[in-house]
Amino acid sequence: MTDFHYIFIESLRNTYEAGGVVMLPILLSGVVGFYFLFSSWFRIGSDFFRKDITKVVRRMQRGLTGERAVIETESSSDEQRVQMTLTNLRKRGGFLSRELSYAIEIAQKNYDEFRDYMQVRMMKSVRYMEQGNHIVMVMAAAAPLLGLLGTVTGMVSTFEVITLYGNQNPVLMADGISEALISTQSGLLIAFPLTLLKQRLDERIEILKQEMELGATVIDNYFATRAGQRHCEP
Repeated sequence: MTDFHYIFIESLRNTYEAGGVVMLPILLSGVVGFYFLFSSWFRIGSDFFRKDITKVVRRMQRGLTGERAVIETESSSDEQRVQMTLTNLRKRGGFLSRELSYAIEIAQKNYDEFRDYMQVRMMKSVRYMEQGNHIVMVMAAAAPLLGLLGTVTGMVSTFEVITLYGNQNPVLMADGISEALISTQSGLLIAFPLTLLKQRLDERIEILKQEMELGATVIDNYFATRAGQRHCEP
């Protein structure tokens, strides 16, 4: 271990000890909050950074295939179009692409059960994406409150020292003041990034929910048209 690492670890340890008894619950709130936050990110996967994921499905409805949207020839069948769309979705990967490809497979096998199935599937998908998000919100709210509690306990300790020894020796009051300031600082350092990242995650989940609904609608319209054409055939 280098001198820099040793000094850094010692600095963290001294800061933790100076923050008082509330530092442990503050630290735990940060660990729990960031754990569930990053778990949500990993569940969404690469879709967190992508935009307009449903364009592959819309190309299927317009009669287009491939990433460059090459117009199909008249000889291309609906089955080939669907298979090309499934291939493109699987190449893209990610949570939403997987859900849309699964929806296409269900509609392809049994369109009559597609709508009921998708309603249930979408509710489960939303719960899956939002799983643990309320815990992140609770931890983000708890961290500054615990820091405020540390401020109160630190000031109480300071006033106890003043009562016993007076205010002539500031060294004796330093521990209480340090506890008050460090605990507040630690709580805010955890709450701010948790709150900002949680807001960004909520925005992205809302976009994914809208894209999932749009994708399901496009798939529904496409296979409804196919079913109508089949019924009209002699």
